[in-house]
Amino acid sequence: MILKFKLSKHIILITLSLLLIVSCKKETSKNNNHIKESNLKSLDENIVNVTTNVMDFIIPDTLLSGWTTFRYNNKSTETHFFILEKLPDGVNLETYKNELVPPFKSAFSALIKNDFEAAMKALEQTPKWWYDVKFYGGVGLLSPKSQAETTLFLDSGTYAMECYIRMPDGMPHAFYGMLKEITVTKEKSNAKIPEADYNIIVSSETGITFQDSLKAGNYHLSVHFKDQKRYETFLGHDVNLVKIENDTLIPILNKWINAGDITSLRSPAPSGLIFLGGVEDLEVGETGFFQVFLDKGHYVLISEIPNALERNMFKAFTVYN
Repeated sequence: MILKFKLSKHIILITLSLLLIVSCKKETSKNNNHIKESNLKSLDENIVNVTTNVMDFIIPDTLLSGWTTFRYNNKSTETHFFILEKLPDGVNLETYKNELVPPFKSAFSALIKNDFEAAMKALEQTPKWWYDVKFYGGVGLLSPKSQAETTLFLDSGTYAMECYIRMPDGMPHAFYGMLKEITVTKEKSNAKIPEADYNIIVSSETGITFQDSLKAGNYHLSVHFKDQKRYETFLGHDVNLVKIENDTLIPILNKWINAGDITSLRSPAPSGLIFLGGVEDLEVGETGFFQVFLDKGHYVLISEIPNALERNMFKAFTVYN
């Protein structure tokens, strides 16, 4: 019994680290664009447009290094996000698909059938280079028919870009086309570090720190990763901004966003939640930025980790007129 519990937990964590298998299936949501170009202060340099029409990423194959603003337009009918994984030297997307995807895919299939032993056996084939991957952030969870902007500092190298929200059957979006290679050149852009109106601090020890309330308006927010750790999922923490209809939805959000639960992070997302982006996993000491228009209502900043509420990895705040 104890052995089976540990095995199950271990698999689920690795499942999450798949960042390869999350799916964004058919979701019905209000067309709430909290990031309208006319309402936001966009950076003048190095803005990269990213578009998802269905289960894809349309983005240039090559980017300049340095500060980069990703303007993500989710035109699909499902919630999506993307994270950037800097690959070790000598590893590219072909290697990724040939060596990492097959064991992850087999593990997910086994987990969905509650066959934990088969999942563990499949994960034994995970390539060693996977543990040398560095996370460079990305745009947080974003509802259908919405836009978001996130600014990150990119070093030169080869990156995998993916969405791992899950289909209703539990299989990740990365298996269905939301996996792309990006090359970042040594040539740097002239873009400068953004200036934030307010700062968000995220730490495994103190949780997420932010304001209790804000006046409605356009904001450029920074997210500083005071520390970073690998949770049961073998992934670190991030910050996602969610508008909620009322506080009774917080426990529902907490359960759905738990990537360590094979039954969670599946489409469709619960009703009453509007995902507005944020900053995906960064390494310790790094800072990312995102822009958003906040109208009157109730909001939550939450990390996509197991038991975010118990770990204080969330922050509720209100926006007033």
